[in-house]
Amino acid sequence: MGNFLKHPNGSPELSEGLGRNVRVYIALSVGFAIGILLLTRVVPLERTSIASGWFAMILVCETVADLYPIVYFGFGDSQTEVTVSLGITFAVACIWPPEQAMLLVLTQTIISDILTHKSVDKVIFNGALYTAVVGGTSIIYHYLASAQLNVLEGRNLLGIGLAATYYIGAECLMLSGLFSTLSHRPFGQVLLSFVKQSWLDFAALLPLGMVMVTLFRENPLSILFLVPTFLLLYFSLKREQALRNQTQTILEKLVDILESKAPETAQHSKRVRSWVGAMCDELGIDTGQTDMVLQAAVLHDLGKVGLDDELLRKRGLSSEEFHRIQGHSAMSAELLEGLTLFRGGREIVLHHHERYDGAGYPDHLAGEAIPLGARIIAIADSFDAMI
Repeated sequence: MGNFLKHPNGSPELSEGLGRNVRVYIALSVGFAIGILLLTRVVPLERTSIASGWFAMILVCETVADLYPIVYFGFGDSQTEVTVSLGITFAVACIWPPEQAMLLVLTQTIISDILTHKSVDKVIFNGALYTAVVGGTSIIYHYLASAQLNVLEGRNLLGIGLAATYYIGAECLMLSGLFSTLSHRPFGQVLLSFVKQSWLDFAALLPLGMVMVTLFRENPLSILFLVPTFLLLYFSLKREQALRNQTQTILEKLVDILESKAPETAQHSKRVRSWVGAMCDELGIDTGQTDMVLQAAVLHDLGKVGLDDELLRKRGLSSEEFHRIQGHSAMSAELLEGLTLFRGGREIVLHHHERYDGAGYPDHLAGEAIPLGARIIAIADSFDAMI
C-alpha cells in the first residue's frame, strides 16, 4: 500500500497495470474531492485565519509522521500503512478553514508520496482521499462550531462528534471501495474487514486530534506539549510490533530445530506457510487474518518438540504411538496459549488436523465448525506431504 499511513491514512498498493475499473474508481475519487472543494464555496462557514508559520510547521510534522509507518493492513494483495498522523490530520480539519486544510493535506500527501517513491496513480488517489476526507470534516466542524464557545461545549461538541464520524466513515468507505475494486471482492465484505482492522487506530488517535484542537484554541504553542505523546505512542506501537516479530522469530527457530530431527520433513513448515499464503491471497482474506493464519502455519507442528526423535522418524507406528503423535496439535496449542500476541492463532493450530467429514482430531469437528485458517492449513499440510 503505499503511503497509508496516516491513520490510517493511507493508500492501497496499486498494481503495475491498473484495470479500467480501478482507473474509473480513482477518477471518481478525484471528482468527489473536487465536489467537496466546490461545496466549501457554497456552505456558509465560520472561518478563522491561521498564520502561515503554523501551516508550515504542521506540514512538516505530518510529512515526517507519514514517512514512518507503524503497521500494515489491507485486503488480499492490497494494503495500506498506518502512521500516527491521523490525529494531526483530524486536528487540521477542525483548526483550519476547509480550503486551507485541504491544501495542507494535499501538499503533505504529494511530498510524502514523492519522498517514498509512490507511483503516480497512488499519489493521485491519496491526494483525492485526504482532500475529500479532510475537506468534508472541516466543512462539518466549521458549519456547526462557534469560536465563542469552548471546544467541547454545545454546538462545538456536536460539531467535533459529527466531524469525527464523517472522517472515519469517508476514509473507510473510500479505501474499502478501492480494495473491493482491486480484489474483486464484495464491498460489504471488504468494508467489514477494513473496519475490524482499523477501528483501534481511530480509537487511539482521534482523541489525540481532539485534544490538539482544544489546546490550539486556548494557546497554539500548547500543542507542542503533545509532541512527547505522539512520540510515545509511535514507539509503543513499534515496540509491540517488534516484540511480535521477535517472538515469531524465536518460535520459528524452535520449529527449525524440531525439523532438523527429521531431515525428510526439513523446511516443511516454511513450505506449508508458502502454500497457505498463496491460498489466502487467492481467497482475498484481509491482512490481519492472513497474518494470523501464516503464523499458525509456521507453528502448527511446534508441539512435536516434546516427542522422541525416534518416534518422529519411525515409519511404522503402533496405535499407541500414533495416538501420541496425534497429541502434537493440542501440545502446539498449549505452548501458544500463554503468548498473548499469538492467542488468535491457537484455535487454528489446535484444529489443523480436523477433517471436513468429522473424522479428524482432536475434537472431531466437521464442516465449517472447523476454523477457516485450520481448513486452509490442513490442505497445505496434506498437499506438501503428498508432493
